[in-house]
Amino acid sequence: MNLIEDSFGEEQATVIPVRGVGRTYEVRDEDDWVSLCREYPMNVTASRRHDWFRCTTRDGEWVIPDWEKVSGRWDAVHVTVLGYLSSANRALQIDANTSTVLAGWNPDTTIWLTDVVREWDGPRQHWQRSTDQEFWVITPM
Repeated sequence: MNLIEDSFGEEQATVIPVRGVGRTYEVRDEDDWVSLCREYPMNVTASRRHDWFRCTTRDGEWVIPDWEKVSGRWDAVHVTVLGYLSSANRALQIDANTSTVLAGWNPDTTIWLTDVVREWDGPRQHWQRSTDQEFWVITPM
């Protein structure tokens, strides 16, 4: 699938409109991701070392943001297209012994950490992969 990391072969998707206001942390480049990991580090070396070493050839400690702690300040995290394309699947240095990888995200993705947004009354959109698998199309409900 185009621009989907670790795709599971999804063929359909539903877009649900939401409404609300929240504090959103923007990941526009690798420095934004590194700053988030420095401020809210969660050591994931035991669970990520093997895969991230294979991807980056770096051996050492690994962290990702501790989402529970992040949610105390931010309602959502948004990874921009540029943030993803400039940072994904690379070892990003936190300090002399620790790095992180922006992994498991897709371009222009927002992950909501709190429940400040709610489903809106607007219509849902149903999308399906085209028969040639080159793009997505809106399908009638």
